[in-house]
Amino acid sequence: MPEPILKFSVSCPHCSLESLAEMPIAVIANALLIGKAVRLYSQCHNHYWTATFAEREQLRKSLAALEMEPHTHKGPQQAQQFQSAH
Repeated sequence: MPEPILKFSVSCPHCSLESLAEMPIAVIANALLIGKAVRLYSQCHNHYWTATFAEREQLRKSLAALEMEPHTHKGPQQAQQFQSAH
């Protein structure tokens, strides 16, 4: 199963051109939780930078707005193990 990603808008610090970026949700959440830098990328200038406070807050709001579904799907083997244990 592919890792869930968040697609979000970034503004190039050189020319202010907006483009779409994507990053695994787990990477963003972990960085925000432990205070680690979030690296952003703009294609127009092939430039990486560390997200500013405002950019980090926007990512935090984007994650908070996501509707997370609990992982309830059990494969046949997991379901069988669950039934055997009870």
